[in-house]
Amino acid sequence: MNELQTDSGLLQTEVDSLFVSIQGLRLLVPAAGVAEVVQQVVCEPADEPDWLVGWMEWRLQRIPLVSFERLGENGGSQSPGRMALVLHAMTDNQKFNFFALQIQGFPHLMRMTPADLMQEMSTESHPFAIMAVAMDSWQALIPDLEKLEHYLSEQLYP
Repeated sequence: MNELQTDSGLLQTEVDSLFVSIQGLRLLVPAAGVAEVVQQVVCEPADEPDWLVGWMEWRLQRIPLVSFERLGENGGSQSPGRMALVLHAMTDNQKFNFFALQIQGFPHLMRMTPADLMQEMSTESHPFAIMAVAMDSWQALIPDLEKLEHYLSEQLYP
């Protein structure tokens, strides 16, 4: 019974996360929210809005491929990455079940604890970030996936 309590405590304090590179930024995304990493993205390009890379076919569904860096207030430039991180919709929006973020390179799996992270910058650095964190020699944004889902719902599925 003591071992079970110890294991339960670990589950509550450690979070498996993916360290993801995008142009000019790095994201730290909870692995539980990730459906798949797609290595060769083929999508129907979109002209508007500028943060929408296009629509990709994934498991017989048409899902939006979003440029996280273009969602920033200063816009940023379009990432040349051809990989995508497909994420589960976590809210009960009932308009879509998945969406994807355009990424560069394959994500790295990391097990994070609150003690591993230090809040580094203000969230003003990106409107869809909960917080900016640092660990050892790297910095990353933790995206506000719920806020992003609501935004996608309003902008793409009116």
